[in-house]
Amino acid sequence: MVANTNMQATGLNLEKAYRKVMKAVIALFAVTFVLLGFPGLTSPASAGPGGTSVKGWVTRFDVVDVNKSVDWYQYALEMKLSLDALPYYGQVSYPEYPDTQIGLNSNPSPVSGKATATIVVNDIKTAVDSLISKGVDVDPICSAGPDVVLAFFCDPDGNNLAFRQDGITITPPLPYCGAPKCNNCAS
Repeated sequence: MVANTNMQATGLNLEKAYRKVMKAVIALFAVTFVLLGFPGLTSPASAGPGGTSVKGWVTRFDVVDVNKSVDWYQYALEMKLSLDALPYYGQVSYPEYPDTQIGLNSNPSPVSGKATATIVVNDIKTAVDSLISKGVDVDPICSAGPDVVLAFFCDPDGNNLAFRQDGITITPPLPYCGAPKCNNCAS
């Protein structure tokens, strides 16, 4: 009978331990859900204006001929037409990133100024070589800060574009990037 009593005591201790663990797990989940519900404690990366969530980004450029520009973006940058309101407006993007797009707006006198749409790539040298092989003039790769490099180029309407690669250090150090390559500002 003594052995049986020890088994019962062990069973009761295991049951108590199990209940304590379950209460702790439930409390942890409750605290986590409460904390994640407070806007100040959540990641600002998904926070948008007025508490909305940001779904994507469209950079708009004015261009003389939307059809011609769409063709160039498809050929030179291998983007796809994602919104077709041709010949007045078109949006291009990479299928893997459909919420990050470049909008091309018809305007007989495009003036986008010095704004630059930057395409982040994992191998800037290969990306630059690809454009050069397609006849696009690309500035030399330059340093935009610690471990960030850029290479500027223009679309056919003089809008600024650049490839960017993060987490890269090129030796010897590259010259610091100056102003973007293109300038279709009205004088």
